[in-house]
Amino acid sequence: MRIVVATLAALIILGVTWLYQQTLAENQRPSHDPEAERIAESYHLQITATFDAGVDPFAEDVSDAASLSVSYEGKPIYSVNQAIAAGEVTECDLELELRPGKNEFLIQMSPANASAAIPKAVQVELFRRGFDQPMESRTIWASANDSLVVGRVPFEVPEPAAQE
Repeated sequence: MRIVVATLAALIILGVTWLYQQTLAENQRPSHDPEAERIAESYHLQITATFDAGVDPFAEDVSDAASLSVSYEGKPIYSVNQAIAAGEVTECDLELELRPGKNEFLIQMSPANASAAIPKAVQVELFRRGFDQPMESRTIWASANDSLVVGRVPFEVPEPAAQE
C-alpha cells in the first residue's frame, strides 16, 4: 500500500509541475526585439544637483572619469568631465533613435566631497524638443554615506502613427 501511495504522490507532483510549466510557457511576454523599428527624436535634458559634483575619484581610469554621466541601453550618450556647482542646471540636447514603448536613462553623478554627511538629490527633467512641459520629471535621492548618486529615469516613447 505504501508503494501505491508513494507512486501516486510522485505522479501528482509530476503532473502539477508539468501543468505549471505549460501554463508558464503560454503566458510568457514577448521580449522586445532589439532590432525593432526605432524612432528618431530630439530631446532636451535638464539636470540639477543639490551638491557640488566632481570627477569620480574611484573610477578605473581617473583621466576618463566624469562628474555626470547619462547612459541609454548601457551606452554613454552624454557626460561632463568637469566640476558642477550645486544648483547649477546642466542642460543637453540629445538626438536619439529610441524604440517605441518604455525606455530609460541611467543618470550617475559623483559628489565632489563624498565624505559630506548630508543626503544628496539630483532633479532630472526630460523634454521633447520644442515642448515646454517635461515628459518626465524625476528626483534621484542618495543617502549621506553614498559616494555616487545613481538612478533611472523611465519614460515612454509613443508608437508611430500608422500610415495608410
